[in-house]
Amino acid sequence: MKQCFSNATVSWNEQEITRRENLIREIPVLLFNSWRNLNPVIQIERCETPMLVPANILKEHIDAGFELINTGSRGFLRPETTKGTYEVFKDKFTQSQLKKRLPYCMWQVGCSFRDEANPDTMRATKLRLVQFYQLEFQIFASHDTKAQYLEQSIDYLITRYGGIFIESKADDLPHYSERTIDWMMNGLEIAGLSIRNDWEHGKVFEIAIGLDRLVAMQMK
Repeated sequence: MKQCFSNATVSWNEQEITRRENLIREIPVLLFNSWRNLNPVIQIERCETPMLVPANILKEHIDAGFELINTGSRGFLRPETTKGTYEVFKDKFTQSQLKKRLPYCMWQVGCSFRDEANPDTMRATKLRLVQFYQLEFQIFASHDTKAQYLEQSIDYLITRYGGIFIESKADDLPHYSERTIDWMMNGLEIAGLSIRNDWEHGKVFEIAIGLDRLVAMQMK
């Protein structure tokens, strides 16, 4: 990946694109197999949602001072794919169907956007990009689940791709998280694995992988 323009964006060469596409195929299979070891009835489904998100959907992010890119009256460029996935899942099942269908994983991949400080410098060594690729999984589960989805996921990811994990301190947790584990490589955070507290019907286990960073580490 090389800097493109002067706004903290990068271009990809063909080899990097191929590696990214391979990871998009590999990782869902890897994680799904790990989760089925915990709960054989879990289902997984891919979705795709808009990059442009209305302001009311991102109210919590706005209130928390998140680094959003405002597009005017149409809303914001998404800072993560999560809210879109939540919308898809909300429309998928009625309240009476939920208990019978959990746990259920929705996942998607695509570009997200952050209004990084001093974007002209790009801070390429840390890959703090304005536009970046995310591979995100949200496992919707019941309040009383005992399944250790975060531990199982990080175990499989590190075994397959390397790196270490670090448990985030309470003061460093995102506003939506009650617990977060970071997947690290060479001092870079490759992914955040969180238990989210913003779904009223149960727990959401989230695995959010930065594909730009994972590809960069692998291409070394």
